[in-house]
Amino acid sequence: MATEMESASDMNDAGTQLLEEEKRPTVLPLETAKKAKPAGAEQEDGATEKLVSNEKINSNKDASEVKFLSADSQNGDAKIDIENLKLAFTGMTKEELMKFANDPFWIRLRWLLFVLFWLLWVAMLAGAIAIIVMAPKCAPPAPLKWWEEGPLYEIYVRSYKDGGVDQDGIGDLKGVTSEVKYVDELDSTGIILSSILKSDNQDPDAVESFTEVDPIYGSLEDFKELLSAVKNRSLHLVLNFIPNHTSKKHPWFIASENGSDIYSDYYVWAPSKGQNDDGEIPPNNWVSVNGGSAWEWSSKRGMFYLHQFDKDEPDLNMRNPKVVAEIKKVLQFWLELGVSGFQLEKVEFLLEDEELKNETPLPVPSDATHLDWDFYTHLHTTNLPGIVDILTQWKEVITSYGDDRILMVKGNASKNALHQYAKNNGTDLVDLVQPTETFTLLKEGFTADDLNDIVKKVLDSSNTGNTGRPVWQLSGGHSERIATRVSREAVDGLTMLVMLLPGTPITLYGDELAIEGASNVSMPWNNSSQTGSSQAPSAGDTGSISFDTIASSQLTDRSHLNLYKDLVKQRESPSIMYGSCDTSVINGTVFVMTRIKSGNPGILVAFNPSSNNVTVNLNSIDNISEELTVQLQSSNFVHDTVRLKSKIDTDEVPLPAKAALVLSFVPKLTS
Repeated sequence: MATEMESASDMNDAGTQLLEEEKRPTVLPLETAKKAKPAGAEQEDGATEKLVSNEKINSNKDASEVKFLSADSQNGDAKIDIENLKLAFTGMTKEELMKFANDPFWIRLRWLLFVLFWLLWVAMLAGAIAIIVMAPKCAPPAPLKWWEEGPLYEIYVRSYKDGGVDQDGIGDLKGVTSEVKYVDELDSTGIILSSILKSDNQDPDAVESFTEVDPIYGSLEDFKELLSAVKNRSLHLVLNFIPNHTSKKHPWFIASENGSDIYSDYYVWAPSKGQNDDGEIPPNNWVSVNGGSAWEWSSKRGMFYLHQFDKDEPDLNMRNPKVVAEIKKVLQFWLELGVSGFQLEKVEFLLEDEELKNETPLPVPSDATHLDWDFYTHLHTTNLPGIVDILTQWKEVITSYGDDRILMVKGNASKNALHQYAKNNGTDLVDLVQPTETFTLLKEGFTADDLNDIVKKVLDSSNTGNTGRPVWQLSGGHSERIATRVSREAVDGLTMLVMLLPGTPITLYGDELAIEGASNVSMPWNNSSQTGSSQAPSAGDTGSISFDTIASSQLTDRSHLNLYKDLVKQRESPSIMYGSCDTSVINGTVFVMTRIKSGNPGILVAFNPSSNNVTVNLNSIDNISEELTVQLQSSNFVHDTVRLKSKIDTDEVPLPAKAALVLSFVPKLTS
């Protein structure tokens, strides 16, 4: 028995030695080991099965493995060992780790990987930035100039306010200065000041000096104070004057009529064609705007001088470079004082045909005679090509004082000539062209179609590049005010259009109150002192002043004045500043305008100029939504259910007679 145990012990020792030498024990699953059991090893089975059974019982122990230790080559006996193994990872020692950490190769490799990582990261960042910067995107709209952003406020000084100590009833510079705050509260961006140049009091267009203030309005110091007040409120001041002619009392004309060598050619002179029973015969058939011959005989010089307006307003000779240079000096004088630009009138008359050719009668017969302005085509006395060259020289002087200086032209300057200049030079010669005939053509009883025709004509002309930015004005020139021409009830609807159409609105002082009368009617500041300029026509004569004084309008929620202020704020909408514009007439009675800029609420103006109450369906309007929000109402808008900020259905919009609404909506843009 001892021998057998020794023999078994020897075999186990041999198996253990073999296992250590090979370092890789042969490990077989239990089932495989059973199959590989040598013949005659039944004696071991019991022990093995018992161990397997124990393994099953002790389920919380590690997995069992079978180690094939040795085999008896003679009798095929084999010994197996089943043990519990704990799976664990045996890492390197600290010494081994430090060996690799300090190895120069691994140090270099780590630094290389570190540098490559950050280079890759920076490259990815640079690529992302490049994609963002270089990717095509919608160009932002060009920033607007001050004369494009807000309305301009046009003041006729003589009728605005008397600010003098003597209170003579004549508006003056001190009066304007005292109410700069009021203009600022209207959110205007600039003031257009009527000519304050020294002139014949009976004829303010007959300028006696281009660089002096007429004493009736104050002094040059008063003008400087006005400029200071304007600039303190971040406003701009534009000065109006007529460069076409002077007064007969101007030193230039006096010297020219006397035959002075320096000034002899400052005006347009021509010899007589002979004599008849009426005296000297004029050089040609030209007539003045006021009617009658455009030539006046000067016995002192023995020649005719040209006057396309009054005989006391001789035309300057703009073909003489010295005269053009004189006007440059005038511009520089006022720019040095601080004005922001000029509104020049009657520039279409600056040049005449050098050969003094006769004018051709209009082909269509009219009631006019050969002594009337309307009888001729005026191809030889208006809008001659050289006018653009003169304006170019003056514009260069103006812009030399800064890009925020403006050149305006009021009148009927050649649109084609200005368009050609813009086409050739890539910029507008005139910043704002203020035509004399737009809304001034409207009379009482006008229709939605009449309104649409005027708006489309101006917009179409602007879109073809003929006039640059559109200019809108309800009252101006020498016509009656809009409230007199079309009725006070229709003023709010028209004001909505002027403020919200593309372009620059110009408000003649008092139109924000819907005052009536002539264009030079006095401003109604309060009830106790109704005009402030008693020598000018009074708004009180029309019966309107008792309602729309400045004082009363500011206290009334539904007043023309407060609606005007709300409309100016509405102009801040991107759809108004930069959006597209479409107009149409619904059911022959309602004028509709929409302004849309992608990504912003759309704005719609609906105006019923008829004398009937209507309800209209606006679903036919492009990009319109099913629901509209009421933003503003005309002061005469009365309806039981429609209120500010209320919602109304697009297919059922109520509009009382001569009333209007400003509505907002979410545009349904089509691809």
